[in-house]
Amino acid sequence: MVMLGAIIALEPETAARAEDVERLAQLLSEFADPVLAFGDAEGACAQAGVDLLETSSELAAIAAAVRRTGDDHAIVLSTDLVHPSSELVRYLVHIRAGHEAVVPVRGDGSPQPLCALYHGRCAGRAESLVAAGERKAEALLAEVEVRMVTVEEVAKFGEPEELLVRRGMR
Repeated sequence: MVMLGAIIALEPETAARAEDVERLAQLLSEFADPVLAFGDAEGACAQAGVDLLETSSELAAIAAAVRRTGDDHAIVLSTDLVHPSSELVRYLVHIRAGHEAVVPVRGDGSPQPLCALYHGRCAGRAESLVAAGERKAEALLAEVEVRMVTVEEVAKFGEPEELLVRRGMR
């Protein structure tokens, strides 16, 4: 298993902090090598000792990450996820075969595209969306084959709203 770990670290969107980058890098290192940050939070990433590839939006970050994955997936986690779970990530990794994206669903029924897996096959479509001016990760979900991980599946690893909530978005 050679996957890329992608930390989305954008200011102000994800309110990236060094301790968040460090926490996600440690979580991702169990599943992926390399682990890189994508975004514009240079200070937080430098403090955490994680290499940063500059991007201007969450979708641009995903496009850059999946461009580097080849024939596997990138594990994408945003720095503003309050309680990301290594058990949930392990499950997403386990069920990824045959899917372009694996995305968990929050308790309100909406997808959480910044705690997800994206295959390298998504790169061209993600880049086209970015070129058209799109910035949000949700836009990619309409363009790729997605395995939605149900609320019931997510609940096996904890409360979905706790696992998938982004800081300041309760």
